[in-house]
Amino acid sequence: MRRKGAGFSGQKGWRTGSFTVEASLLLPLLIFLIFVFFVLSLYLHDRSVLASCAAELAGKGAYRKYETDEHLESWLAGQARGLADEKLLLLRLTEAGAEVEGSSVTVFYEGSTSLLGGLEVWEEETAKRLNPVNYIRNSRRLKNLIE
Repeated sequence: MRRKGAGFSGQKGWRTGSFTVEASLLLPLLIFLIFVFFVLSLYLHDRSVLASCAAELAGKGAYRKYETDEHLESWLAGQARGLADEKLLLLRLTEAGAEVEGSSVTVFYEGSTSLLGGLEVWEEETAKRLNPVNYIRNSRRLKNLIE
């Protein structure tokens, strides 16, 4: 004799098992997406750190207007690596340096990581080396010529 509802208990067990199968398919995808989001967040953080370090050093280099180009370039190159190295969370700094050409100072950073297929970053900032004394003298000369 067959009990009432005996056929339904097998279907209920099948439904419970389907949840486990669906979870086993979705959970790795969700964990992967969280990992990608986390890595990209760290990448964007490090990229902004490198951009701000480059801008800070370019400004400092532009302020030192009475030093020779070679001396300023070597000083900036030494400062560049030390300024950014301890602030990076994900990227490994592969190159840091500076170029001083006449009236401009350029500081650059290059970094990479092997995560997510090898993310790379290149950041550089340039600042002009202004000489305010010459600007003021020239503006006064121009003012005297006009008068």
